Amino acid sequence: MNKEIVYALLAALSFGIAPVFEKLGLSRTDPTLALFVRASVTSLLVTAFLVTSGKAHLFRATDAQSLVFVVIGGVFGVLFAQFFYFKALQYGEIGRVMPIVGGFPVIAYFLSIIVFGESVTLTKLIGIVLVVAGVLLLGDTEGS
Repeated sequence: MNKEIVYALLAALSFGIAPVFEKLGLSRTDPTLALFVRASVTSLLVTAFLVTSGKAHLFRATDAQSLVFVVIGGVFGVLFAQFFYFKALQYGEIGRVMPIVGGFPVIAYFLSIIVFGESVTLTKLIGIVLVVAGVLLLGDTEGS
């Protein structure tokens, strides 16, 4: 198994475990405070990793435009996405919230076509249909 698959599986495992703890934490914590705590802990841990791994110099090696794009991605991927995700978890069931949140590859795929000119293939379109079907099936609270 190659590194790409191993890391993707570890990410999926982590994303699968996190909502359980977050839902427990949100039972008595405001989502805005939860977002602050999560972002702060993440910032501290990543800073410690950069310093202890000798990678702090990478700040100087990165161009300003790349940093702007990463900041914009952070605003959407961390600030907005995490806030709305926490609000959804606060009010909803994990089993209903996560499939909807997990549908983000559909949006990312269509944006990648527009922004990067990535290819549209029958296989990818079938995958999109399957993701949407999975979101609908997993989020169905009326089913059996």
